[in-house]
This record gives sequence, C-alpha cells and structure tokens, in this order.
Amino acid sequence: MDRHYLDARKRMRWICGVALILSIGLPLMGLNGTAEAIPDGGYAHPEILIQPEELKGLIEKKDLQIRIIDMRKREKYLAGHIPGAVQVWRPDVEDKDNPLPGMMARREQIEELMGTLGIGNNNILVIYSDRYDHARLWWILAYYGFPLKQMRLLDGGFNAWKARGYSLEMPPPKLETTRFTLLGKEKLGPLLCTLPEVKSALKNPDRVVLDSRSEGEYLGEIKKKAAAKGGRIPGVTWIEWKEAVVADGPYKGYWKSAEEIKKIYLAKGITGQKEIYIY
Repeated sequence: MDRHYLDARKRMRWICGVALILSIGLPLMGLNGTAEAIPDGGYAHPEILIQPEELKGLIEKKDLQIRIIDMRKREKYLAGHIPGAVQVWRPDVEDKDNPLPGMMARREQIEELMGTLGIGNNNILVIYSDRYDHARLWWILAYYGFPLKQMRLLDGGFNAWKARGYSLEMPPPKLETTRFTLLGKEKLGPLLCTLPEVKSALKNPDRVVLDSRSEGEYLGEIKKKAAAKGGRIPGVTWIEWKEAVVADGPYKGYWKSAEEIKKIYLAKGITGQKEIYIY
C-alpha cells in the first residue's frame, strides 16, 4: 500500500473507484454541478463527468478557465489529441523517490508538474484517457485537496471524442509556467488506506476489499512488471474495472447507468453502507 494515508474513521483505497461515487453515492462533499450524464445514468454525482459535446462547446467558446489534460502515453498524444490538451503519463504522477514502483507522487511533485503545464489554482480541469488513467489523476488531485468542483472526467474518454468525429490536433500547445499550490485535503472522506487496515478489513463483514484488476491478474495468470508476484490478496472480492463501463454501441467506454453498476456490485455483496477498500 502507498505510504501516504489519512487518519480517519472510515477509509477507502481508490484507484478506479469513481464508479462507486457516481452510482451509489459514497460520502463526497464539495460537488455543486448540474451536468447531466449521457446516457442518462441516474448518478448520485453526475457533475464529476463532462460529455464530449459539452467539452466541444467550451473549446469553441475559448473558455479561458478550462485546462484539458490528456492522460495517455506521449506517442499517442502526439499522434492526435483534443485541441489545447496538455499531456501527463503515469511516471509523472509516481513518487520518484520511493523505492516501490507506482506509488503516488508527493504533493510538491504534483504542484511542480501542474505548474509546468500552465495550470493554475482557479482553472477547471477536464481529464481524459483511453482507459482509466484519468481516474487516477483525479484521485491524486482530490487526495491533495484540489477542489472537486474544478475537476471533470470526460465520459467515454478519448475514444468517445474521436468516435464523434471531433477535431484533433498534433502539436502540443505553448505553455507558460504558473504557480500551482495544493492547499490541503478536502473534507470528502478518506481516499487512501494502509496495509494493516486492509488486513483488518478482510476479517470484518461490514467491510469489503475489492480487487478491480483484470481477470488474468486476479487469477495469477498475468503478472505486471512492478508486481512482486502474481495472484491476489486472499479473501478479496473481484470485479474487473471495465465492468462499470459500456462495452459496445454508441456509448462504448462511457460509464454504465447507476442501476446497472449497482446490480453488478450488489451481486457481490457490495453496498454503499459498507466500507470499501479498492486496489
């Protein structure tokens, strides 16, 4: 587990757990938006999302508050990205000084990164990827207290934008360095937990340790490069991350409706009343 943690009564490790907040409404404060999700998802917090059509309108209006972040590999970004987007990739948000790979970057590292990208404290961030990495950046910024009302995840991601035939550009935008400061954690409930807490949760029927990796990783058939060994934590519940998104059709890659997501999680005994530890 990451060395950073919140000392709070209820704790949740969160990497791709945005679906849980969208659908079943886990405790989350500071969100004040009216954006509607497409398809009409019936989410507890639809304001976390922005639709491709809405983003296109903001770009055309030259909204100066908007900063778009492309959370894909550099080569993909340079092959074509949403106009005005800057690029961030996984190593940029990992702790460079931690001997364990993949750990969350320190606050100072994130502040420096955002500043070099020309992002200021008053900007509205729209984050996208072609898989799930945008959710991780959202999680890190939320953990360090960047206002939730100033962040949006692009529903359907890059592929939804491209599928609608919206314009792309290849050259990166010209950037002016800014001062970006993370003022502290928001009171939105915990977003990180420690290894002892996970061990304790496995023994508690009111808590769920949720493995959201691929089936191959869960079964131990696939081992990621940074993993010490294959397999899973004994006794966990498994729901692959992609179960929360639409698999085919015009809304491929979008979040499924709240009802669909609830059914998936309820089938595994996961409700909004339980404390959830996600990895």
